[in-house]
Amino acid sequence: MNSDKTNGGFQDAVARKIHDERLRILNPVKRYLDGVVNLPPAPMLVTDLLALFGKSDCDIDQVVELISYEPSLTAQILRDSNSVFFGGEQPSTDIFEAVSRLGFYQVYCLVLSFFGAKTKSMEGADKGVNVDELWRHSVAVAVSASVVAEEAGQTRAIGFTAGLLHDIGKLVLASAERERYAGLIQRAKDEGALLTSLERAALIIDHAELGGELMHRWNLPADVVAAVGYHHELEAAPTYEQLTAAVQVGDMIAHQLFAEDLAYTDLLAPSTAASDKLQLSPDDLLRLLAKAQVEMEKLKGMLDL
Repeated sequence: MNSDKTNGGFQDAVARKIHDERLRILNPVKRYLDGVVNLPPAPMLVTDLLALFGKSDCDIDQVVELISYEPSLTAQILRDSNSVFFGGEQPSTDIFEAVSRLGFYQVYCLVLSFFGAKTKSMEGADKGVNVDELWRHSVAVAVSASVVAEEAGQTRAIGFTAGLLHDIGKLVLASAERERYAGLIQRAKDEGALLTSLERAALIIDHAELGGELMHRWNLPADVVAAVGYHHELEAAPTYEQLTAAVQVGDMIAHQLFAEDLAYTDLLAPSTAASDKLQLSPDDLLRLLAKAQVEMEKLKGMLDL
């Protein structure tokens, strides 16, 4: 009887392994997105605010009504409205006044960052990637992409959204694969290889594609889905190339913002496709870099960078 139990347990383990391997090959999106512990739920507040900001008649009452359902977020907005940078003569004690003082865009950045910060809590992600470093980079890309998106005639909010969430697929893969994923990142650094290529070879899917699928699952706007999913492959993006290009250029500017030696960055050599799509010259990039630096200083205290 014990032998039968042992054999049965072995067979069950083999069956599970075969099932997991089939799922990994045939449906890696389902495997990763359904298997990650502490994957945040869809950010309904973000999608609702984006819809509001897209209206010409958006008013402060609607914004306040939406954010008032999140007490901890309301407290953070009140705190930041009274910071040195935004504070007036008298401290804000009312969320209506706080939103008025900060402005719609700054409030939206806080809301999205409040939600985005929750993605760092995915179980095991810190074993596969430096989550704090990735968060700082994501915020820098969000700021930079918002500046570039505005230059291209799009809303800053949509650029900030796509930029902040562009690498969320890395957190999902890190949470699922942990030390194995850390090894892929180290190998990409050591060999000067594209991380996305190594991911596809080892995991069947890369972080950009997985991130785009998560944006779709969360019902975020289609342009955000495309920008996140194709931010490494602009030429392959079937739609929304401008926002995708804004995220790609924003990514380069973000690396420049944290570079110790500015002479050895690739800021002035973005992909030809991105330059053509956005019609940006090297002088334009320098101007956008300076603008992004100013915006980063505004948000540093608010986002605890």
